[in-house]
Amino acid sequence: MKTKKGTILRIIASLLIAVASLVVCGFLLFLISFGSVNQYFHVWTVLLAELGVLFLLTAWILKNRRLTRSRLVRIGCAIIIAALLGSAGKELHSWWIDWKYETVSGDINWTEYEPFSKGNKLVVPDTPPDYTLTGDMPTITGAYALYPVYAAAVQALYPRQKYGYRHTVTAMGSDVIFKLLLNGKVDMIFALAPSKEQLADAEAAGLTYTMTPLGRDAFVFYVNAKNPVSNLSSDDIRSIYSGKITNWKEVGVRRSAKIIPFQRNKNSGSQTMLERIMGDTPIMLPLEENEIDNMGGIIRKTANYRNFSESLGFSFRYYATGMIRNNKIKLLSIDGIAPTPEAIANGTYPFVTTAYIITVKERTGNVQLFIDFMLSPQGREIIEKTGYISVD
Repeated sequence: MKTKKGTILRIIASLLIAVASLVVCGFLLFLISFGSVNQYFHVWTVLLAELGVLFLLTAWILKNRRLTRSRLVRIGCAIIIAALLGSAGKELHSWWIDWKYETVSGDINWTEYEPFSKGNKLVVPDTPPDYTLTGDMPTITGAYALYPVYAAAVQALYPRQKYGYRHTVTAMGSDVIFKLLLNGKVDMIFALAPSKEQLADAEAAGLTYTMTPLGRDAFVFYVNAKNPVSNLSSDDIRSIYSGKITNWKEVGVRRSAKIIPFQRNKNSGSQTMLERIMGDTPIMLPLEENEIDNMGGIIRKTANYRNFSESLGFSFRYYATGMIRNNKIKLLSIDGIAPTPEAIANGTYPFVTTAYIITVKERTGNVQLFIDFMLSPQGREIIEKTGYISVD
């Protein structure tokens, strides 16, 4: 009777372990579905290690003559060791790549741009603002590249609070901020013009975007600093991102090297800008490992890519040169024109873009005052000191 009871308990325990393993594996596989195997290498390592642990637990619970405990222990230990060696090998490989190609980090410490934080990098107008905001402060979010602009305006206008404005003033991807605006979660956003899908979302919600031009910037393409290419034509860009041109030799590089053109995620500000440049020319589907979900990531990948002469990336001039400041990348001239402030201001650089203050509700009270300030001489001063070209 005691043996039968023990057998039942072992079977129940085995079933519980199996169910728990399936749940964990399912969750990890769900995460993996959002990226490449290489990107989620360590998740695969966890799955493999869990399989080894399952063998060890099974050896502890079950008694099977054909598959002895000692054999199960050996199998489990071998799997766990393989998982640990694989993870260590991945880290060693990453270290070797970083050392060989002298890679640098493109990460941004966003706390350095928080309003009222000690020693932040936000610009300060030469004179105090002529506007005073009282009562409830507008909730604002925007594209990462524009955060230093509206965060500096918040620091100039809002009353200082002990705990700051981390929930009132945020920065997120363009694929998220338009949804927050349409759902009434924020009063205004700072962003580039919406994509076709974002315009359709507003129409479906019965809302209309009110867009106030704020500043101009250049949409730039760049390569690793060691790449000999310094200029591409507009047609070259369209041919590369449509898949027509696939080798650097086709655009003037002496030796043959495959072009690796990185892309951003759908509805991000920079991917939307690429779509506008491409016009009716279809953009080729990116490989999973060549689609980056943030601009800092795409800059690092272009600078760090193991075949450094191959990669091509894109971003906005201020983000790439003012925030990241990665000296391992080189901005390209387009049609023979470099993305200088003068070329942006006079419109001779072919890929100039405009940033906007965007709302969907009636502009009243502090929301209107905030926008008025951004269009005032002091607001223009913030825009230009930050690194953008103000709109006349």
